[in-house]
Amino acid sequence: MTADEDSGIVVEHLGNGVATVLLNRPSKLNALSSIALAELVEACGQLGRNPDVRAVVLSGRGRAFSSGGDLGELHPLLSEAGVNGARLYMRTFHDAITAIRRIPVPVVAAVNGACAGAGISVALACDLVIAARDAVFHPSFTRAGLIPDLGALHLWTRVVGPHRAKEMAFFAEPIPAPDALALGLVNRVVDEGTVLEHGIGLAGRLAKGPTAAYQMIKEIINTTDQAGLESVFHLESYAQSAAFLTGEVDEGVSAFHERRVANFGPQS
Repeated sequence: MTADEDSGIVVEHLGNGVATVLLNRPSKLNALSSIALAELVEACGQLGRNPDVRAVVLSGRGRAFSSGGDLGELHPLLSEAGVNGARLYMRTFHDAITAIRRIPVPVVAAVNGACAGAGISVALACDLVIAARDAVFHPSFTRAGLIPDLGALHLWTRVVGPHRAKEMAFFAEPIPAPDALALGLVNRVVDEGTVLEHGIGLAGRLAKGPTAAYQMIKEIINTTDQAGLESVFHLESYAQSAAFLTGEVDEGVSAFHERRVANFGPQS
């Protein structure tokens, strides 16, 4: 996979057992297109089969980790597919979360800049999450009339509890990195401009550790969690598909593109 501008995903093997996976659509703040998600699944599979890879760092090129789903692509794609067609697309997108969790080595998310919408799910699917001090998490789904997806409602609830997860989902207010640390969304916060360096350093430590034990720890924890996540994937695939067919999401996406606050209330 090349490092060309907006190629989707860039994989680099750094040696010493460490590989990096960079979301590579910097001109769109690493928005998650269907192609980028498919490339992420492919990259995870290749890394998981490579015996020389003992730890992975996942980050984003440019000014953001990820701005979330690429609504410019997904809104027309899912709206025109109908509920059943959109549900199948959603299930395909879920594969990216499952692929990250199934890599048999530790994966460290190094969150730089904005981490919005489905980008939060991608980060939380990793085994450890570190964030730059200026990083901001934006649980922005309802601002576009959508439900949190890619397993977000399960992942958020497991991390912060049901009441705070509902608050995140309902109000979609930005969460600065220090607050994300207090909530338990991230493991640690590091100085601005150093998050990838710290992520690689942490991965280097993990690469020197007992890989077999790490694999079993990860598998046991994720196995106890997978049934709930799979149930959320199933429900979410129907709910998000239905959301894309509502007038609310049309207004929400228009407001997103026009950089204004959506008006979901009664029209006078």
